[in-house]
Amino acid sequence: MPSEFIQRQIDKLLEQASEALTRFDWETLRQSAGAILKFDPENSDAKALLTVAEESLGSAAPPSTVSPPEDTTPTQKPARTQPTSFVNGRYTVIRFLGEGGKKIVYLCKDTLLNREVAFALIKLEGLDDVGRQRILREAQDTARLGDHPNTVNVYDAGEENGQPYIVSQYMAGGDVEGLLKEAKDHKLSLERALEIAIQVCRGLAHGHAQGLIHRDIKPGNVWLTADGVAKVGDYG
Repeated sequence: MPSEFIQRQIDKLLEQASEALTRFDWETLRQSAGAILKFDPENSDAKALLTVAEESLGSAAPPSTVSPPEDTTPTQKPARTQPTSFVNGRYTVIRFLGEGGKKIVYLCKDTLLNREVAFALIKLEGLDDVGRQRILREAQDTARLGDHPNTVNVYDAGEENGQPYIVSQYMAGGDVEGLLKEAKDHKLSLERALEIAIQVCRGLAHGHAQGLIHRDIKPGNVWLTADGVAKVGDYG
């Protein structure tokens, strides 16, 4: 457990990293996360932020050996340019949410319906015409589930400059995988675990009633609203 003084320094660095993430300043994010890990090598927030920064910068340095570079080298991969909007301006970008192996996700404002949404751009690597049709079918099937309290709502799907996208409900509470990482000893209380499990079962049962089976149920595909309600998402 870091001392009170060290914890204050860590908190300051986390705030600096959070601001850098909002600005898409990947170099500052990497430096801040690396500094946190020098104080607290097991800090899960810093590890996650460092991963985001290194993926965006194209760095392969492991967390335990990261040190702030003195100069930006010519071969360094530049930070991704943040788009300002999608679909002819309907979805205006608020900030970057994250990137996985198959998609890049932004928090956007749906200017037509005046609400915040998660706009996911599907990566094209390894995706053929059959894969595109599968993604569109997944979006259509999930949208068919309607407005169920334990299912992430899908609002829209299509292509942006030849790249498939899915627009869904913004889940401000993150996913259960992140909840477990932040929990003490990576465990939830029995009451909270049961609450989430029951809500997931309700979401899956609703999908089954509509003829849909979730093919990839896991903590990373169970999402939470701002007030902690669990919803099943990312039908595969």
